[in-house]
This record gives sequence, structure tokens and C-alpha cells, in this order.
Amino acid sequence: MKKLLIRFGQFSIGSLGAALLNLVLIPVTTYFLSPTEYGKTSMFLLAQTLLIYIIYLGFDQAFTREFHAAENKKHLLVQAMLVPLVSALALIAGLSLFASTVSVWLFSDPNYQVVIYLLAFSIILLIFERFILLFIRMENRALTFSVYSIWIKFAILTGTICGLLFFEPVFITVVYGMLIGQMVGDALLILFNLKLFQQAFKTIDRALIKKLAKFGLPVAAGTFLYSLFIVIDKLSLRYLADFNELGIYTAAFKVASALMVLQVSFANFWIPTAYEWYEQKKPIIYYKRVSDAVMFIIAFSFLLMLFFKEWIIMILSPAYSEAQYIFPFLCFYPLMMTVSETTTLGIVFLKKSVLNIYVSLIALFVAVLLNVLLVPSFGAVGAAIATGTAYIAFFFARTFFSMRVWEGFSVKRHMIVTTLLYALTLYSVVLRDTWFEKVLILGMLVLLIILYRGELGQILQLKKGLKKNEYFNGGS
Repeated sequence: MKKLLIRFGQFSIGSLGAALLNLVLIPVTTYFLSPTEYGKTSMFLLAQTLLIYIIYLGFDQAFTREFHAAENKKHLLVQAMLVPLVSALALIAGLSLFASTVSVWLFSDPNYQVVIYLLAFSIILLIFERFILLFIRMENRALTFSVYSIWIKFAILTGTICGLLFFEPVFITVVYGMLIGQMVGDALLILFNLKLFQQAFKTIDRALIKKLAKFGLPVAAGTFLYSLFIVIDKLSLRYLADFNELGIYTAAFKVASALMVLQVSFANFWIPTAYEWYEQKKPIIYYKRVSDAVMFIIAFSFLLMLFFKEWIIMILSPAYSEAQYIFPFLCFYPLMMTVSETTTLGIVFLKKSVLNIYVSLIALFVAVLLNVLLVPSFGAVGAAIATGTAYIAFFFARTFFSMRVWEGFSVKRHMIVTTLLYALTLYSVVLRDTWFEKVLILGMLVLLIILYRGELGQILQLKKGLKKNEYFNGGS
């Protein structure tokens, strides 16, 4: 247990550092850009997000699934990268040929073709970044992983700040700064890890690629649907509202994403650990206790952010004050994503990756329906309600399918807490009665402590348990 906590702490350094750099970037960009200009910047981020979810074709997930079983891990790394790299060439060609059309889709202007060319070229670097960081993470080199993660975010921040200081403070300056910063950061990451690819591309292991594809391609289908799910809110605001609403929404989303430091830190630690436990045939109580602890911590953090939302939003410029009524629902994104990492294990352990397609379809249906119904009338607030609700549906679907194919564990408390948080957030966003809202939040904090008093007692006894090795070997 002590080793697990140390590893988690080391992985958290990178996530916390990257999150802090992202938080610095938010007030910097919102200070210089109006909500309308920031909305245009968010369309670039949307395009980049879509590319990130599409280009790996599920081979990144297949790589992590086969990592511990592979004798030659460098060989596995390179073979897993081949198909994404080849497919990226076709994607780059398409973006380059239709650069002006893509520019119109994103920015309502055909004259930003150079940005599209740079975005296309960055795809190759993003593939290398993803697989290098995965390799380091799966080797549990936590400190190295953290240093590289912070470096890439620092490069993006530096590129953005330099652009705003030396050029006109408009959205295209931010886009160029972010792109160039990302590319410089990735280029140095590749140079520092060239040894992973020495003499590695000389042979093609068709049998291994076929094995990776068998697991990865169903994941890719689910991932594509999931990518539509996570961008439908911004697309709805882009085409059913305006860039101003999109800019305010994106700023609120960035603030809510501060909770993602918990999700990223946990996922970086949890995925290799969970696979190790599965190979070691650890009992189900191991996974249940982790899931319960994660639910408590992330819900507690959620409530604190909701309580202090007026002060948190002060990091934005006054033009974005409406964001305080938007970001509470957006906090369900990191909350549900983090907890679902502990309840979706049946899908990954038993290689039932096709179930991810059903999960994504359910979440996408909820997201599309609610965005179409709410965005035309309520703008950014409607999009936030749709997004929060869709992520709850994503969590429930992911958990349901996982527990159907795996022995699983009880998630009743997860459902109770999620329902109460949803009701509280809806009250906060719709009625905006600040003082009574604070009372409800404090009451929810007390109830949360009561619901998880058993786990809190175990945490208080953790020091003693570490010595006696009782924490994970004890009762249920």
C-alpha cells in the first residue's frame, strides 16, 4: 500500500503541474480576448480534440492492454504506432486539400489555411507524444512521466504568452502560439526518447498488429462516438447560438476542468495498477475500496468548487461573469470520468471493448437530444446542463455493461451521491439562491461524510494499517 501511495504521489506531480499551467493559461487568454474571440479559439481546441480521439484508432488502448504480457516492449510500442502513423498520412492529406473549407467550418473565414496545415502536421507529433508517454507510464516511471507532462504544458503556455506579448491579441495569435508550443514540446520529447525507436521500424509484425487491431478497432469505434459526444456541446453553441456564448461556455469548461487533475492523476496511477492486480488475481475488495475512496474524494472536491464558485470564477475577466452559473454542471465531466475508471474494469479486463460502442451511443444520444432542446433557448447554460447530464448517463452505462460481464461490486452509494449532487447543481444553476444554496452544500458535505464514514475510519487508521498490512487484506 505504501508503494502505491508513493507512485500515486509521483504521478500526481505531473498532473498537478499541468493543471496549474492550464489554470495560468485561462486568465491570460480571457484577459486579452473577448468571449467572441475566445469562442473562435475554442473551435481550434475542438478540432484538435477530435483529432486526438480519432488518430490512435484504439491502438493506444491495445498497447496498454498487451504491455505486461509482451516480452519485447519496444517492439510492441513500434508495432502499435504503425497503423496510426499510416492513417495519419491520409488524414493530413485530407486536411491539406480542404484547408479553406475546414477554416470556414471552424472560424467562419476561409483565410486561416496556414493554421490548418500546422494542425495537420502536428498529428504526427501527437502520435509520438501519446505512445512515448504511455510507454513511460506503463513502466511506472512516475517522476519521468510527470516531468514530460509538465514540459509539454509549459511549452504550450510559453508559446501562447509569447504570441500575445509580441503580436496582436486576437484568437489566431493564441492558436498559433498553442500550436507552435505543442510542436516544440513534442519535438524535444521525441529527441529525448529516440532510443525507443532505434532499429525498430525495420520489420512489420503482422500477427501482432492483427492482435492489437482485434482489441483496438472496436475501441476506436467507441472512441469516435465518444469524441462526438464530447464536442457536441461546442458544436451546438457554434451553430445554434453564437461565438460569444461559446466563449463563455469554454471558459467555464476550462475552470471546471481543474478537477481533471484528480482524474488524470488517478488514471495514470490506476490503469497500470489495475492490470497488475488483475494478473495477480487480487480479490474484488481491492477494486471496491479504491472505487469508494475515489467517489468520496471527487465528490468532496466537487462540493468545495460549488461552494466557492463565485471566487473561483474571479480568475476570469469580468466579461465572463456568467460562467459561474455554467461551470457547476460541467464539473460532472471530471467527476463521472474519474469514478467510471474504477467501475469499467470488466470491459477492459475481459476485452469486451465492443461494449464501449454501446456506452458512447447512449451518452451521445442524451447529449444530442438535450443540446438540441436546450441550447436554442438557454445558450451556454443549456449546453452545460446537457453536458453534465450526458456524463452521468456515460457513467451509468459504463458501469452497467462492466458489471454485466464481470463479478463487480455494489455501486449503490455512487448512485445516491450522484443523484443528490445533480439535484443540488440543478438548484444552483436554475434558482441561483446563493445563501440557501450554501446551506444545502454544507448539508451535502455532512451527508457525504456520514455515507463514507467507514472509509474515512480506514483512512484514519492507514498509518497503522501500513505497518500491519491490514488495509487491503481486511474486511469488506
